[in-house]
Amino acid sequence: MSLVAVIFNPMRKFLDYLIITIGVSILSLGLALFLIPHKIAAGGISGVGIILFYLFGINVGYTIFFLNLILFVLGFRILGRSFGFKTIYATLAYSAIVAVLSRILPPEGVTDDMILNVLFGCFLSGAGMAIVFSREASTGGTDIIAMILKKLVNLDVSWGLLIVDFTITLFAGVFFGKDIGMYALLGVIVNTFTIDTVLAGVTTSIQVMIISDRYERIKERILNDVRRGATLLHGEGAFTGKDRKIILTVLRRKEFVRLKGIVKEEDPDAFLLVSHVREVLGEGFKPIE
Repeated sequence: MSLVAVIFNPMRKFLDYLIITIGVSILSLGLALFLIPHKIAAGGISGVGIILFYLFGINVGYTIFFLNLILFVLGFRILGRSFGFKTIYATLAYSAIVAVLSRILPPEGVTDDMILNVLFGCFLSGAGMAIVFSREASTGGTDIIAMILKKLVNLDVSWGLLIVDFTITLFAGVFFGKDIGMYALLGVIVNTFTIDTVLAGVTTSIQVMIISDRYERIKERILNDVRRGATLLHGEGAFTGKDRKIILTVLRRKEFVRLKGIVKEEDPDAFLLVSHVREVLGEGFKPIE
């Protein structure tokens, strides 16, 4: 292993855990400031925790910890695999932060407007979960139940999550009234949409194919100025029949802005084909694990 790898790997792991901590903190704030004070049990283990808090006075953080502990044990026995240290850390941090925030933040929250509570609470929760997911971790909970259902009855994970979260919101409606139940169901929708949107923004990269007579110069500037790799593809013009070189490169969003400027400087008549790539694995991006 090279010296760079020895130094870089611990730094990358530290960054992973730091970002996970930020993610669970945002998630916990959404829960403690907006959802818990107004009984909005928008699915997940946190939703169960909110129901039990108002029925029996149990701190939501404690419920998250103990239910996740049970689910981890079931997951190990039924699924027969490890969920990883990142997920264990995220679950413990999530439980602890929610337990502390529930005690120090005002129990009435910041607003009585239920729509604002649903929107802000579930947006923060979804954004926090997406940040955690982006580091190859999760906060445990209902995704473990969904994986168990897939193993036992071959139910698709997305459908399993939907069924579990819908069941929790149904119980919220039974215990707290139909209006609260409907707000909780709306929260599940907002939460899901936020996770998808934020996660796409975190992980999406830009794939660019460039056709230009000045491909050599553009290629060199990609390598030296943008500091990204590139591949030369061989093509043939359908109209002219001439051999053409096509540059293929994958970039981060901010790097794409720089690339457009380079292409404009070198060949304003170049042809660019731009597409979004959901995930990129390998050198310079996320490692293949």
